[in-house]
Amino acid sequence: MNKNLKRIIAIILAVNTVNTIAPAANLDLLTTKAYAANKITNLTVEDSNGDNMSLYSESDCTDKHRVDSDDVQPGKTYYTRKTSADEINIDADGVDSDNIRVFEETSSDTEGKDIGEDVDLSSGTNVITVRVYKDDPGTVKYSDNSYVNEYKLRVKYSESNDDDDEDSDNVYLSSITLMGGNIDFSKKVYTYDVQVPEDLSKITIRARPDCDSGKYDDYKVKINGVKVDKDDKFKDDVSLNKGKNVIDIKVEDDDDNERVYTLNITRGKDNSNNNSKSSEQAEVKTSQWVQVNGKWQYRDSTGNSVKNTWVQNYFVQADGNMATGWLDNNGKWYYLGDDGARKTGWQLVNGNWYYLDSQGTMQIGWIKDINNGKYYYLNNDGSMAYSTTVGEYKLGSDGAWYNR
Repeated sequence: MNKNLKRIIAIILAVNTVNTIAPAANLDLLTTKAYAANKITNLTVEDSNGDNMSLYSESDCTDKHRVDSDDVQPGKTYYTRKTSADEINIDADGVDSDNIRVFEETSSDTEGKDIGEDVDLSSGTNVITVRVYKDDPGTVKYSDNSYVNEYKLRVKYSESNDDDDEDSDNVYLSSITLMGGNIDFSKKVYTYDVQVPEDLSKITIRARPDCDSGKYDDYKVKINGVKVDKDDKFKDDVSLNKGKNVIDIKVEDDDDNERVYTLNITRGKDNSNNNSKSSEQAEVKTSQWVQVNGKWQYRDSTGNSVKNTWVQNYFVQADGNMATGWLDNNGKWYYLGDDGARKTGWQLVNGNWYYLDSQGTMQIGWIKDINNGKYYYLNNDGSMAYSTTVGEYKLGSDGAWYNR
């Protein structure tokens, strides 16, 4: 009797437990479904020819950055490879199509299109926004922030699908300079072979974007995968292994147009040439910098050391060694940094300021700084005067003439 009573009580408790848990579970399920209904589960892009356009998580659009259409996430930006089609079509699953709008531009007055409508492309990079709303938003503008989720697409369009099309990819480097090697740079030549001494284990590479200095912030430069900018003077030290080193330099503007330059730097003897000289023969290095007893020298095309002349922004002295510090050449003074490069503009040397023009020549007397419009007086030794009076003109502690 007692056993039967216990069984009945246990059954009643079990039933009540199920009834208590089930509503909560159903509530969680409904919540999950409501959340999922605001998230796109599959996003596809086709060009006007009906060809599928793959999505990528990075602007280089390499296979390792490919994103499956069913793996897109809200708040992310996705890229496509350049297309010659002037229209695309976007489709999405997982959300009621009435609750999705597509914006061709990012200006505040741009009205959203229905998902599935053709999207017109302009030349260059198009930023297309796909937004999900809780309900059908009707006519809605880009400035309306009532959306629940957002996905960005950056689609590059050009009438020609050639990767070197200059109309859409008008981005270049203005120069590539090496400390320890030499290249004859041209902005439309993208691959260079460079030979450096075997004892050179590290090389300084400088790569400036081809733009006015005021627009440097609009460009990204990476040397061997390392980002450099104007604060770094667009340079970086790259370690070299013995033999061939392949170093990529990538420049990209804010429209995702990009170009890659490649340096094939061979440290020491190039063993890839089966017809190379025997080890008993002396290797003659030509048209490049070489290190001799810890000093840098430049060998011409015949293998001889050049002397008493400029080699790009570097000066080689009478002994064949690269000059550093102050240089008196033909009655003009220049300042060469520790790396030997000729300096320009204002330079602080041993506690004194000097001004060097665009050719690197030291200035004396009165000058006007075109950057701030102020006048300065430079002594006969080139050092800037300050906190003094020159004639009737008073100079402040910063060296500038105060007209008062």
